[in-house]
Amino acid sequence: MSGSLDSYLVLSGLLFAIGTFGFLARRNAISMLMSIELMLNAANLTIVAFGAFVKPLQTHAAVIALIVIAIYRNKKTPLVDEYDSMSE
Repeated sequence: MSGSLDSYLVLSGLLFAIGTFGFLARRNAISMLMSIELMLNAANLTIVAFGAFVKPLQTHAAVIALIVIAIYRNKKTPLVDEYDSMSE
């Protein structure tokens, strides 16, 4: 990955700020939803950047992905509402 963690965090902060401004400034429902999506993408960018640059997070992310895949294989559904009981 090129660049540094700081550059990714600055980009993520700018995206989040643009999304926040768009959410507060617009009254159109579609524009508000697009602004929320922009804020969520900024949060995802932050998570991916930390995962790429902080070594201990790389192993934890792999373990979390394996847990999610194991739950999906056992429950046979991607719906989170049906994961209410892990003991079944």
